[in-house]
Amino acid sequence: MANPSDLSRSISELLSTLDRGHAGGDPEASSELAPPLQGVGEAADGLVRVVALPGGQIESVWIDPRLMRSASESLAEEIRTATNAALTDLRAALADATATPDTAAMLEQLRELQRGAVPQLQGLIDTLGSVQDRLSSGGRP
Repeated sequence: MANPSDLSRSISELLSTLDRGHAGGDPEASSELAPPLQGVGEAADGLVRVVALPGGQIESVWIDPRLMRSASESLAEEIRTATNAALTDLRAALADATATPDTAAMLEQLRELQRGAVPQLQGLIDTLGSVQDRLSSGGRP
């Protein structure tokens, strides 16, 4: 069975590593699992829909055929509104994706775990050792 001091040392090493990495992280590592980012904007009660991608690229523009009968100035305004909404949505998605986790809170939780878990594990190991000694000497557990 693992020695509680080994567990404590492992947690201490983890805390030390997190402390060193507290100021920065590797955004590339988490982006491998994340879906592609995009922003979606609508206008004219959903009759115009624009999808924007990082880098300011517009992936798609959809216009309900009913809106095609309106004046070109009005149609252009609705496309502009939907595009701006898509870009705003994309900026919000990018901000959420690049938000750093609260490592200070994580560090405190790990420290609390270390303070509580190690003594509990030591007690469990002591109890199991006592039971094992009794069994070895032919006694009851």
